[in-house]
Amino acid sequence: MKEKLLSGSDPARDMTDAIASEFLSSNLHVDVKRGHIELMGHPVMLFRFEFLAAIQKQLEETIGASAKGILYLAGQRAAEEVLPAMADRLKELPPGRDSSVALRRMSDTWATIGVGRAMITQFEPEVGRFTFRIENGTLPAAYGPADKPVCHLWAGWAAGVAKQLFGGEAQCEEIRCLAVGDPACEFVIKPHP
Repeated sequence: MKEKLLSGSDPARDMTDAIASEFLSSNLHVDVKRGHIELMGHPVMLFRFEFLAAIQKQLEETIGASAKGILYLAGQRAAEEVLPAMADRLKELPPGRDSSVALRRMSDTWATIGVGRAMITQFEPEVGRFTFRIENGTLPAAYGPADKPVCHLWAGWAAGVAKQLFGGEAQCEEIRCLAVGDPACEFVIKPHP
């Protein structure tokens, strides 16, 4: 949702940041006495992405290439567990092509929680395939330079989202990554063979 505000002779100004800030401030509840933070009634934890990158690097150092699969499956499981909690917000959306509305809403949500700016770049619901990119990704920026894509958690999350929206097993592959020097992270999601 973008609105323009005219301020005297100033050119039109994009109000997206102000709207997102207002949304967060009105839906974020901090209970200092209990040490809890909730966003829209769900418990959350605020942390720097370097924390997540450190966990990933330790997994990679300890168990090697298997870390990719563990992070992917963790992301997929998280999507499958979180999306039912969002079901009331998504249930009114028809399946298929109109699922793009749900995907756009999720990409807007990712932007408000600091993941980066996710955008759907291709959407083919009839074959269960779509692609998206994350610009200004905070996880690969925190991870630092790498030889291979590092956004395994987001790839798993996307596969879990696709499974929930389209009702079938999906797989997601990160084909470009900020950590390897690409301008953005890009992902391809398709039905699991």
